[in-house]
Amino acid sequence: MISLLRAEALKLRRSLVLLVAATPPLMVFALGFLVTISDNGPDNWQIQIMSGSAIWGFFLLPMSAIGLTALQAQLEHAPNTWSHTLALPRPKWQVFLAKAIWAQLILAIVSVLVMLASISSTMLGLPFSEHGAMTDDINWSQAVSLYSRMYVAALFVTALQWLIATRFRSFAVAVSVGIGGTFVAVAATSSKWGLYFPWLMPVNILASEPESANLAMTYGLTGGVVVYLIGIIWLARRDWG
Repeated sequence: MISLLRAEALKLRRSLVLLVAATPPLMVFALGFLVTISDNGPDNWQIQIMSGSAIWGFFLLPMSAIGLTALQAQLEHAPNTWSHTLALPRPKWQVFLAKAIWAQLILAIVSVLVMLASISSTMLGLPFSEHGAMTDDINWSQAVSLYSRMYVAALFVTALQWLIATRFRSFAVAVSVGIGGTFVAVAATSSKWGLYFPWLMPVNILASEPESANLAMTYGLTGGVVVYLIGIIWLARRDWG
């Protein structure tokens, strides 16, 4: 299993996945810095952290899952190397499990970088703003808790995107499903069924009712584990010849 993880890491290093992974933190940093120096941002860290995590959970997190999983799958689809990869002296399910682990690991790293980018952009922008300082101190436990819970809640949508991207050779299929899901999420935000929609589960962590936030994390975690489990078994049994 370790050798499969190392092999996947080498493939990822030579791809555009790392470039795509760096894009969300850079976007968040640029946006946060511009908002701060223009004095349009909040004057306390609690609201700033919630605002930054809302942008991440509502739009950038689902879109990152779309891009990262689609590009990862194209490492095998584009050169048509599935037959060669699955011919390795390893159980097929381990090959897919290694890819799923890397998909989640990359998204975890991006989540941490986005959190740091959101906070650091405000810190660096404050000296150039009129108020120059926040009215409270940074609550790191709040930030870590929010972004961690969003990551767990996003397990469902990430697993769905990974399965679709791995199953279908066309890059357009996974991207179309992901973009469609994201836009449907915009319309379903205020719906009572929004709690059960995978693309909305990350941002539902910010729900005013603690029960809704806990349910979003529970559904996201459970759904993600189930989809990964079923998906890996199904893909391993499929004929890739």
